[in-house]
Amino acid sequence: MAQDFAKKKKTSSAPSKKKPVRSATRNNNQSSNHWSWYFSGLFSGLLLCVIGYVALTQLNNGATIADVVDSIQDTENNDSNRTTELEFYDYLPQAEVEVNVVPVEIASSAIESEANQITYLLQAGSFLDPNDAEALRARLILMNLDTRVQPHPLSGRIWYRVQSGPFLGRNAVEAAENIMIENNIDPIRMRIPSP
Repeated sequence: MAQDFAKKKKTSSAPSKKKPVRSATRNNNQSSNHWSWYFSGLFSGLLLCVIGYVALTQLNNGATIADVVDSIQDTENNDSNRTTELEFYDYLPQAEVEVNVVPVEIASSAIESEANQITYLLQAGSFLDPNDAEALRARLILMNLDTRVQPHPLSGRIWYRVQSGPFLGRNAVEAAENIMIENNIDPIRMRIPSP
């Protein structure tokens, strides 16, 4: 037999005690509190204005604005009438030192040719698994870059370095770097020492 316990009234043997209901009271101090803040702010503002006015009148000692302007102009005139003797104007022409300068011409083509003779390699990655290295090598070959995998022993392990190049000159290596960067490969530029 099913019973609905949700609708069943609660019965207890002890009578329940009700708490006395408190009536809502309004605090009249809140409205007077707002006015007190208003008048205290108004009074403090007026007090600051009076103090500022008294301070300004005492600083000027009864002087008007025209008197202040005249005194400023007098000090400017006195400053311009002063003659200042600066000794460095006399000293500097005597302190000139002549230096023998030998012009040296550097051929810019010689510098550019030296920069273009540097050989570079680009390392695209380094892997422990040779299959990963070969996969990256295949990607680089499809980008029309000359690439090889170099095994390199390090700390008892063999790392497989994927290197592209050699590139002769700065322009060639920058072009190859741009191709790799466009394909989300961050290369490391390595300079090969010239023999």
